[in-house]
Amino acid sequence: MISRLILGRALQSALILWLVSVLVFTLLALAPGDPARLVLSATGVDVPTPEMVAAKRAELRLDDPLPARYLAWLGDAVRGDFGISYRSGRPTWDLYAERFPATLLLGGVAVVFSLILAVPFGVAAAARRGGRLDGMLQAVAVLGAAAPGFWVALVLILVFAATLRWLPAIGSPTLAGVILPALVLALPNIAIVSRLVRASTLDALGQAYITTALGKGCSRHGALIIHALPNALVGVLTAVALELAYLLTGTVVIETVFAYPGVGRLAVDAALVGDLPVVTLCVLAAAVIYLLCNWLADLGMVLLDPRLRAPA
Repeated sequence: MISRLILGRALQSALILWLVSVLVFTLLALAPGDPARLVLSATGVDVPTPEMVAAKRAELRLDDPLPARYLAWLGDAVRGDFGISYRSGRPTWDLYAERFPATLLLGGVAVVFSLILAVPFGVAAAARRGGRLDGMLQAVAVLGAAAPGFWVALVLILVFAATLRWLPAIGSPTLAGVILPALVLALPNIAIVSRLVRASTLDALGQAYITTALGKGCSRHGALIIHALPNALVGVLTAVALELAYLLTGTVVIETVFAYPGVGRLAVDAALVGDLPVVTLCVLAAAVIYLLCNWLADLGMVLLDPRLRAPA
């Protein structure tokens, strides 16, 4: 079962990545602007002559037919060469690799914040279904999901950085510099995951094995924590995986507000100046991350839920 899942996912992922690469390369190649002028401008030539532009276009093979350009790019990408940044003249992979650890730290801390708060909130709401605590937690979840991230970020900066001065206003890949942006990113996910945990826990509490556990003398609290919660968390894996994939692909707004040096800002800065090789790599890396996180979520569900391993 697991080997078939891995093989099927590998083939499916390869096809999706190829389609994404074709789409992204075509759209960016047809985008307005002349990369040759951008490269010349980056080297200090502010007003290039037509001869210089033509020579640079020939060097970059921009005048070749689009299919030939794509096949050349694909051959280089398979070997790990994603091109040179038009703006900085450095390999695009080096630029991405420099920023990804900061985004990985930010995303990891945000996911930890989400799980630490969302799981207890969801379980507590399920245990007090219909009560005052359930209503209050659901109201907080709705507000957390609806509040604009940039507004929450500015409020937290005002309170914890400008007024209390407990944390820096500028984000950085350090313990103190990652807390505020990670907390802002975690808030909407806390709302979503807590409601999923609540719904999954309520569904688990209605299953026959919970009735059996209670009939054998298990307390309601024990049945909730020992039996219902592990089964409820299986269904939350996909949401957590998608949350992690979203965070690892770069959260543009929050990284911009906190001036955080992640891949989201790298992609936006590259898009604003027309640095197509960097944008292409960022999009492909995002596709790989989403596919990998979904694959890990499916694999985790198969490993944790014996029913999914049962033969059809």
